Amino acid sequence: MAEMKPPRGSGSPRRTPPRAAHPLLPMLLAAPLFDAGSERRPLTPRERQKLANAATRLQLPAGHVIYREGDPAESVFINGGGVIVSYKELPSGQRRVAGFRFYADLFGLAEHGSYVNTTRAVTAVTVFRIPAATIVEILRHDAELHIQFLCKVVDGLREAQRKSIIVARRDAAGRVAMFIDLLRHLGDRKPLPSRIELPMTRADIGSYLNLTAESVSRACRRLSERGILAFDGEGARIVNRRRFEDLVAAL
Repeated sequence: MAEMKPPRGSGSPRRTPPRAAHPLLPMLLAAPLFDAGSERRPLTPRERQKLANAATRLQLPAGHVIYREGDPAESVFINGGGVIVSYKELPSGQRRVAGFRFYADLFGLAEHGSYVNTTRAVTAVTVFRIPAATIVEILRHDAELHIQFLCKVVDGLREAQRKSIIVARRDAAGRVAMFIDLLRHLGDRKPLPSRIELPMTRADIGSYLNLTAESVSRACRRLSERGILAFDGEGARIVNRRRFEDLVAAL
């Protein structure tokens, strides 16, 4: 797992007008609220273009702080590619990772007009920034987009529930396996991949799983020795799918 580069807060992000000749448009993927199928519904071309018209497209380097906890919550964001970490900075100087944001994720959680977490690019990322007042106006007049945003928010609640289940496990190896399985299911991944990229640091993974970085390293070594997963500098590969799935299910 590659070490996260230091923040580059002094550099200004490169801005691209949303109507410029770029094929990439904002995307959200969310499971339907009540339909029997589990497939995540993507935005329609009309919905993507509508959001693109309201958004500023940013290309941000690894380590760039997108916003800090306590900053005025003037915008919401859609991840257009790359990995973002969301965390809370503690008085001790440590940070507690709330989650990771991937392609087609919505972020910008706010309370009383301020962001509740700090977000930083783990890798180089594409981000669509939409003014909060603008997105409120759009959702007021577009029921389909409103429902899609609601579905995405509920997706976030499901992820928070899964995290609470993961950190309740007593075995570190089981927590790491469940975390990797969670990453496999993000987005519209069919069939599910056998290799999962892990660009975040082990310290950030440990913070998310309520483990130390050393515990994460020992858990990875144990999973490798048991022939369940193989790790390299950038990710993990499932070696024995049946044993991996059995471990994930063994709550």
